[in-house]
Amino acid sequence: MQVVGDSRTLLEQSARLWLRAYPRRWRFSCGEDLVGTLLDLAGPDARTVRLRDGLSVLWAGWALRFREHPPLLPWLRYRLFGADLPVDYRVWMIDDLLGRLHALRWFVAYLVLLVVSMGMFFGVVGDLDVWTQMLSGWPWWVAFGVLSTVVGPRYSARKVWRKHVSGWVPPELRPRRQRAEAVRELAEFRAASGYEGPSSPLARG
Repeated sequence: MQVVGDSRTLLEQSARLWLRAYPRRWRFSCGEDLVGTLLDLAGPDARTVRLRDGLSVLWAGWALRFREHPPLLPWLRYRLFGADLPVDYRVWMIDDLLGRLHALRWFVAYLVLLVVSMGMFFGVVGDLDVWTQMLSGWPWWVAFGVLSTVVGPRYSARKVWRKHVSGWVPPELRPRRQRAEAVRELAEFRAASGYEGPSSPLARG
């Protein structure tokens, strides 16, 4: 019986791994239904989700992400300068801010902009040697990126959240010492309002 239980656990883990192709809020609201469907399709003796079913989930999830992604120029202003997005993309922004890799995405966007801008500048002035010398210091750029995503991974997200979403900051974006207070506030809000969604109940629509 233990083997069956372990097999079922591996199967569910496999289903949830494929499920990460979908946006965060979709996983929160509909993820359990899709996990159940994948488990039923796999059968009682399966150890992992069938590849065909997993690829279908992957395709559908990324197609949804692509459809909901902001246009290039508004996205660049948001990513590089913390500008607001049109209302139609507000839920996408909330997902992005609450994501674990927000700080890394922020750093990569700045790094790409810096490399492209400097490449264009030195290409115009005809001094590509300086540019290549700067690129040779890539370990320092990587170290800075790791430091920025470890030391202050939620700083920029909190700043944008307060500016464009809500003055109330959810637990995921607060410093560790303040998360217990945020969880208590969220529990009180849910008890008073009946809200049962993710931890962004005060987000402006």
